[in-house]
Amino acid sequence: MTQLEFVNTVKRLEDKMFRLAKMMLISADEAADAVQEVFSKLWIKRDQFNRISNTDAYFMRAVRNYCLDRIKSKQAKENRLDTVAFMMKAPSSEKQYETHEAVNIVEQLMMELPEKQRLIVQLRDIEGYEFKEIADILDMNENAIRTALSRARKTLKNALIKQYEYGLQTHRQYS
Repeated sequence: MTQLEFVNTVKRLEDKMFRLAKMMLISADEAADAVQEVFSKLWIKRDQFNRISNTDAYFMRAVRNYCLDRIKSKQAKENRLDTVAFMMKAPSSEKQYETHEAVNIVEQLMMELPEKQRLIVQLRDIEGYEFKEIADILDMNENAIRTALSRARKTLKNALIKQYEYGLQTHRQYS
């Protein structure tokens, strides 16, 4: 892979790689560092890319694997706790608060999903990857991905319905 091809691939994938890293690591700073670190490692291996059939999947898998390694480290756990504590203290207007709260609910529900389901939802529904690409990234069968995605969506839907019905019931009691 030439320098120009590498740069073009990086430009095309860096936002997706960042979002995947942020979903896994929570901290935007740590996600940015993770993506930079993966790019550095991939740059060193760029001569091997000619043998890889799907470089996009290879790049995304590299980010996923790096993030999994970071999650295992104690430092990453401490950073996530610090970030969550900081975000809870940040002031906002009522509308921003409601939007922020809704996003937090969805993020929290996503984090409760099993890891494979969470990654599949991220890659398919947020990043827009095709099933074949997700299969390459996660090294899974396409049918297993479809099943896991269906189960994850159903779980999220039921949890959201439960969450918002509870909120409406509570609101009606006090109105």
